[in-house]
Amino acid sequence: MLEITVRNWKGEALRSLPVESALAEYPLKKHLIYEAMCAHRAGARRGTHKTKNRVEVSGGTKKLWRQKHTGRARMGDNRSPLWRHGGTVQGPVPRSYAWDFPKRMRWNAIRSAFAQMLREGKVVCLEDLALETPKTRDLEAALSGNLGISGKALLVPVGEERNLELAARNNPRLRVVRALGVSIVDLLDHDTVVLSEPALKRLSEVLVR
Repeated sequence: MLEITVRNWKGEALRSLPVESALAEYPLKKHLIYEAMCAHRAGARRGTHKTKNRVEVSGGTKKLWRQKHTGRARMGDNRSPLWRHGGTVQGPVPRSYAWDFPKRMRWNAIRSAFAQMLREGKVVCLEDLALETPKTRDLEAALSGNLGISGKALLVPVGEERNLELAARNNPRLRVVRALGVSIVDLLDHDTVVLSEPALKRLSEVLVR
């Protein structure tokens, strides 16, 4: 059975916490992770693109010249798509890019990515993520100095940790997400996941259902 060491902010080992085999041994499913990533990205698109068609552009409805006997091509009004500043034909309109992605598949993708990070030793468990001060330099010193964490880190408390959120928001390599708000993008975009012990237990309960 896989065990993870619970530490404090000083980096001292306190105890070992067993990880359920249903989570630790869950296989890496690359295609499922890819689909979950695409669904997440698609749902985040704003879809506010818009071009004007011939009804919306500026211009008139008067026929420019008579239909026959002018030697020129027949033409209607000056809002035609054939004209400069005319309307756009079949241009983009506001729409949603999101599609239905099953909840169970989404959680299984998170489960697969998280299990792989556990096996690779990229998950750090702390007794709690409460900070005494909301200072960015104190948090940076604790992570890079005491815990030896470099690169991008995802901090996962179980509930609201105001000092942690204030200390991390000015550091571009840190992101704070509550346990049940972790997404597949968060896991793939960070090198290390730092969880509090209650957050790890809560997340494990949800992932092994």
